[in-house]
Amino acid sequence: MIDRITIEKIIDTADIVEVIRDFVTLTKKGKDYKCLCPFHDDKNPSMSVSPSRGIYKCFSCGAAGNTVKFVMEHERMTYPEALKYIANKYNIEIIEKEETEEERKLKTARESMESVTLYAKNYFHQKLLESKEGKAIGLSYLIERGFTEATIKTFGLGYAPDGYEVFSKSAIHAGYKTEFLLSTGLSIKGKNNKLFDRFAGRVIFPIESISGKVIGFGGRTLKNDKAKYLNSPESELYHKSDVLYGLSYAKRSISKQDKCFLVEGYTDVISMYQAGITNVAASSGTALTEGQIKKIKRFTRNITVLYDGDEAGIKASIRGIDLILEQDMNVKVLPMPEGEDPDSFAKSHSATEFLNYIEQNEQDFVVYKANLLLKSVKNDPIKRSGVIKDVVSTIAIIPDRITRSVYIKECSKLLEIREDILYQDVQSKIIAKNKLTKHYPEKPKEYQAKKTTESKQSYTDISFNTLEKEMLGYIIRYGDKTVNLNISGKLQEKNIFAYIISELEDDDLEFRNSTYREVYNLAKKMYDEKEFIDVNLFINSENVKISETVIDIISSPFTLSKIHNINPDRDIEEENLPESVPKTVLVYKIKIVASLISDKMNELKNAESESDNEKIDTLIKEIQLLFKTKELLANILGRVVF
Repeated sequence: MIDRITIEKIIDTADIVEVIRDFVTLTKKGKDYKCLCPFHDDKNPSMSVSPSRGIYKCFSCGAAGNTVKFVMEHERMTYPEALKYIANKYNIEIIEKEETEEERKLKTARESMESVTLYAKNYFHQKLLESKEGKAIGLSYLIERGFTEATIKTFGLGYAPDGYEVFSKSAIHAGYKTEFLLSTGLSIKGKNNKLFDRFAGRVIFPIESISGKVIGFGGRTLKNDKAKYLNSPESELYHKSDVLYGLSYAKRSISKQDKCFLVEGYTDVISMYQAGITNVAASSGTALTEGQIKKIKRFTRNITVLYDGDEAGIKASIRGIDLILEQDMNVKVLPMPEGEDPDSFAKSHSATEFLNYIEQNEQDFVVYKANLLLKSVKNDPIKRSGVIKDVVSTIAIIPDRITRSVYIKECSKLLEIREDILYQDVQSKIIAKNKLTKHYPEKPKEYQAKKTTESKQSYTDISFNTLEKEMLGYIIRYGDKTVNLNISGKLQEKNIFAYIISELEDDDLEFRNSTYREVYNLAKKMYDEKEFIDVNLFINSENVKISETVIDIISSPFTLSKIHNINPDRDIEEENLPESVPKTVLVYKIKIVASLISDKMNELKNAESESDNEKIDTLIKEIQLLFKTKELLANILGRVVF
């Protein structure tokens, strides 16, 4: 367990910009930063990061929180795990108190899997560098491949001892449970429940998440009777379709250079990194996926895909590049020289020579694809028509209209077909796609009517949630201020929070929304004790609902509801507080009374159906009193001058 003092130190030390920048590319906009939101399919930067408040907020999907919350959500960590991650980043020592038996039982399966996976990485690395077998087989192989000791340590490369259960026995002896050895795929259960080491006799490549946590392994055998490479199976930690090997090492360089080199294998990444080209990641031999592309897109929109192999292999793999174009990214391709791959080329050339080769030989993907496909058609008109259709399909998935038009012009010359025909075909593809996906649904006819109705909305149509959120906005943003409030047509000097408290408590009212009520009560307790509102205590609350509610209030533009006849689209200004605060409170009270009248009217109907005369008389008197109260409040509301 992490003590409160340490938690506060971690939160106070952490710079939200520095932490979030490890996962996405941030662009400064005024005093804040903007980025593509990593929590939904973001086309334009819709997440704002505020260093002064220590919060982030996506104005599209609504994701919001503080530094700890971002790490929790992005890396699927628990609260303690996120704190430890941030503490490690800032070299903050965490001394945990001894866990109770009950606390130990509460350890999640994910935590246990992460623990045994980290143990495995250290175990394999130690065996590579220190064991006789590891040095003779694994280390000698890596050195023969040209990897330096510094590179081997940087990437945490290792060796799994040969033998059925050498690693499994070691892990169990170290206290790790069989169930987590199996769930991570480090061990395999055989006959009679006997454990076998999945990676026995293989050179190990640890696979990391963007934040640098070990989530799986790739193992390369040096024998000819087995599959060359073997990866960890899918698990709670490791989702192959979302992982790019080397991205944890490359992310800063990718962001700084505004470009990602995408290769196929582990050794391609390591050799290029060692050669000085550090903005490189690998799809680990799998077909490129949307999840992998989105991870790159957080850091850059520019990708150069490096290919090795023959033209048949390239043709098979270029299909995945359409996914990159669909994400509105700029794609170039680079076929390596015959007989070379990025690994071998990096070993025989300096970084400058490699980069010069890339600059001189990389080609725009659409043009490259057209040229590649045209090579095989010769004078066959049917095959040529198929190539044109294929290229048209690729151009049609590009979201940007200007980029599409440039490609149409270029491919018109290349394919020897009129530009207007290509344009028509591309447009047909786009229209068909939009109809299929309903990407541009038509607004229902009721939309205009709804807007007209909303424009005539009176205060009786405003929800309790809207009014309660508005009052919380006054409390959190301006609660410490003392201003001249317009109360019943007279200006009276009042503290805003004290005024709202007294107005609600005098009539024994409390918020109906449970989360708003909890925030209000905590703010009231804080105000009673300190006479000010410490917003950071809400932002950094372990209660996710409270944290999200307050962050939503302080990060969103505070616009007045339609009960106010000042411009409702304009952000609230302090000059409006003398009128807006009392009016919101009064309307809230009127809504409460109107709700009570509705309840009593329903009770009256039931009493009439049961011919309960005594109850009928009582209810009529109560309803009459409520109507008088509502009229009184309405008269007071009318005296609030705007």
